[in-house]
Amino acid sequence: MKKNIKVAKFVAIISFLVLLFSTYYLRSQVLELNNIRMSSQNIMTDQARKDLSESLPTRQKEYKAKLSQYEIEKKHYEEMLDLYESNYEEYVKRLNDKFVPPRMPRDPVKPVSPELSDEMQKISIKFREQQSNYFNSTSKLNWISCLAALTLVGGLLYLLMFDPEGKKIFYLALLIMSFVFMIGPSFHSLMSALAGFLQAPHGIMMNSGPPMSMR
Repeated sequence: MKKNIKVAKFVAIISFLVLLFSTYYLRSQVLELNNIRMSSQNIMTDQARKDLSESLPTRQKEYKAKLSQYEIEKKHYEEMLDLYESNYEEYVKRLNDKFVPPRMPRDPVKPVSPELSDEMQKISIKFREQQSNYFNSTSKLNWISCLAALTLVGGLLYLLMFDPEGKKIFYLALLIMSFVFMIGPSFHSLMSALAGFLQAPHGIMMNSGPPMSMR
């Protein structure tokens, strides 16, 4: 009986460690997916910072043009306001003419460089490969976890029922904790759902500067 108790304890410990490893392995796979996504965000952030610095002269010219546009609109507004107060008929006539202040030129959209596009495509491919690797690993690891869960539960139940010198409350607490955090389907289902819902990063078209006020 004592030998069986020792074997049950050894099996329970090994099974617990296997389940613990599989849990953290799955977590590391999902973290890797998020790291790949973040790398794409870092690349786009660096590119946006570079574009912002390069577009400063253009944005300064744009600001001056906006000031000129503002002055034109302000002058038109003041003229229309004076007409409204002094010569309503002329004001109505001007409204019928539908005078509109001239618009500013349209701000062109800067294309994404081939180097940046290739880098984003590589990250997207790497993400999809990692996502596929996650589900392939999970399908194989699932049966190992299943065997470890069966031996862990069996070992703890054996100790709970037949270990006269053991603390049964400790075995029971360990059994409940193992089921809730490692054996139960909630954690692995959550990890798989998260990995499945994550989308591969895509390239983002960026402007050379903030959009013009009038498009």
